[in-house]
Amino acid sequence: MRNFKGLLLGIGVAALLSGSALAADVLVRKAPPPPAPAPTPLWDLAFGAALMSDYNFRGVSQSNREISYGAYAELQFNPANMGQFYVGLAAWRVNWPSTPAFGFTNPAAEVDITGGWRNKWGAFALDLGFIYYYYPNEVFNGFTSNSDFWEFAVKAAYDVTPDLTFGVNVFYTPDLLNYSQSFAAVGVAAKASATYASITGKWVTPWKSGDFGSYISGELGHWWIASSGFVATGYVDPSYSYANIGLAITWKTLTLDFRYHGNDMNVATCTAFLWSAPGNPSNAWCGSAFIVALKFDTTLSALTAK
Repeated sequence: MRNFKGLLLGIGVAALLSGSALAADVLVRKAPPPPAPAPTPLWDLAFGAALMSDYNFRGVSQSNREISYGAYAELQFNPANMGQFYVGLAAWRVNWPSTPAFGFTNPAAEVDITGGWRNKWGAFALDLGFIYYYYPNEVFNGFTSNSDFWEFAVKAAYDVTPDLTFGVNVFYTPDLLNYSQSFAAVGVAAKASATYASITGKWVTPWKSGDFGSYISGELGHWWIASSGFVATGYVDPSYSYANIGLAITWKTLTLDFRYHGNDMNVATCTAFLWSAPGNPSNAWCGSAFIVALKFDTTLSALTAK
């Protein structure tokens, strides 16, 4: 009897093991491993456009609190195991009125020329690049002027999870907005060198439905602007802190962004930063702002893969 019970037990265990093996075999057939991701193309082109209720640059309006729009393109080179090299071009509508009340140069646009190298090692990403800000067709009191300047940029980011990322950014320019020219016009030999540093965060929320998604992101930074040249001309130190936070809703290649921008500037600081005068209407450009932006972003490889 014991042998019979042992035989039955052995048959039962064998049957269970056999059933498990068969079940696993069926599962493998039903759920094959996902295909390998497509290889990164050697050359690619990223491009996009945006429509904004205001063009805000680090807490200061560049479009006189009016609607702005623009587009960009970035050529990317991806050699194997060497990261990505890139050059880009972007243009945005700005409005620096040249009327007597404002007295600015009113360029045709802001044109950003970018270049650099970026790479990612697991969860860590690094971007080393430069930005040249070009303002074409600047005229002040009938004379050609020049506010062009460049920045060197270092940007690092770390993915805490696939949906949560924190970053650190540092930008440096030896001559902000080419203010050395403005100082020279009043007989002061000085440059306004500036360093902007910030921390950023982005959380991709679980609120998803089909192609719809969303994320919350923000930035907290400070712009250290060399005060010696400004103080020599009777202005206060224009350095200030800036922050933004917003919610973005995404659908395929479109993003609808709702964002609050704020800083700790007062009228005197704003006057010094803009190199304007007390009572200039542009001093309102430094106030807090809520901005809505509609953006389109994609790459040539993404379009041709569909």
